[in-house]
Amino acid sequence: MRLITVVVRPPLFDPIKDALALFGVRGMTVEHVHRVGHHSGNIQIYRGQRFTMDAQPCVKIDLLVPEVELSDLTRVISKILSSDGSDGAVWTSRIDLVVRVRTNEHGLDAL
Repeated sequence: MRLITVVVRPPLFDPIKDALALFGVRGMTVEHVHRVGHHSGNIQIYRGQRFTMDAQPCVKIDLLVPEVELSDLTRVISKILSSDGSDGAVWTSRIDLVVRVRTNEHGLDAL
């Protein structure tokens, strides 16, 4: 089993979510995060004071997928990101065990 993690600008969340739904992805975890270091800071003015905003608001998407679906899903996500000229990031991690606590299901059954 693999964990796909995607960090993108908020406007790209819906296209990615819709594309994943076409592949039958039933669930994902979505968080609002801030990414630091990819852009030079924007100068903001707050209460008359100027400051540099280095943190860019982003959306982080985590989804667990079977190993056989990994390349297809990462290809679809990457295609959406590249079509927009986005600087989003996609990475994968190997997951050894998943347990759905409520039903005590393990592995793929827990998804």
